[in-house]
Amino acid sequence: MRKPSHSQTAPQIVFHLIGSGAVRFNPKRGGTSQLLELGEEKFLVDCGRSAVDSLIQSDIPIEGIGTVFITHLHFDHICDLAHFILLSWVYGRSEPLKFIGPRGLKEFLEKGVRQAFSEDIRSRLGHGKEATGLYWTTVELESAGCCYETDGVTVHALDTSHAGLPNFHYRFDTGGKRIFISSDTEPDQRIATFAKGADLMVMECSGTRAFLDSVPWGHWHLAPEDVAELAAMADAKRVILKHLVMESWSTDPQLSEKMAQTIRSGYKGAVEVGFDGMRITISACSKHLTIP
Repeated sequence: MRKPSHSQTAPQIVFHLIGSGAVRFNPKRGGTSQLLELGEEKFLVDCGRSAVDSLIQSDIPIEGIGTVFITHLHFDHICDLAHFILLSWVYGRSEPLKFIGPRGLKEFLEKGVRQAFSEDIRSRLGHGKEATGLYWTTVELESAGCCYETDGVTVHALDTSHAGLPNFHYRFDTGGKRIFISSDTEPDQRIATFAKGADLMVMECSGTRAFLDSVPWGHWHLAPEDVAELAAMADAKRVILKHLVMESWSTDPQLSEKMAQTIRSGYKGAVEVGFDGMRITISACSKHLTIP
């Protein structure tokens, strides 16, 4: 059954592409990370290599980010989480963080942050640092569905296959607008249904079809033709490309733009190659969206 989204008009919606790269080092691209600002609320989706530096360089106060969504537990999506948690605490976070993500996230945060940095934490607490900003809550998702809801925003998760890991995409519905942020994924037509009518689809596009066919992990990811098909089926207005893995192998400076052109040949909406620090403002409106 479908239900209407909230009718309240949300404040200004701002999408930030914090990191547009992937596993391998790319001096022009940090690891996967996105931020969505909905008025005073700030939602971080993944926290890959250099995410904290990029957030600060974009003049985004990290202590003001309240909720973090994690797509999956490959290291290029989570390796800056400890930096984010500890530095935002040092910078004066006063409220506990909220984490939402796949099975295993709770253990990762406990072992990879609280236990791994126990001496640092003990030292700072011993010198008068308040503990509240280092608390967090964790919701581990088991299946698709609504995973976050307030008066102004509803977030749904969709699970698809990727490398045998629990893996989720996120869709934000707010102010009559829809923003879909993909995880890494095998091609799956359910993504198009889930993102139907999206004002913005932020899509992984890891490499050309020929490149992905040449590597053993290529079937885990989307090629440009897959992105075009999904965006067209979703009738999305705009697509931003991220997780540009192939750039790390290629010496062609136009490679990602060529992949974008391939997508344009099969999809009529706007297609842009993402870059670190990219900022997109989306005006809220009063229309209703239906939520499948």
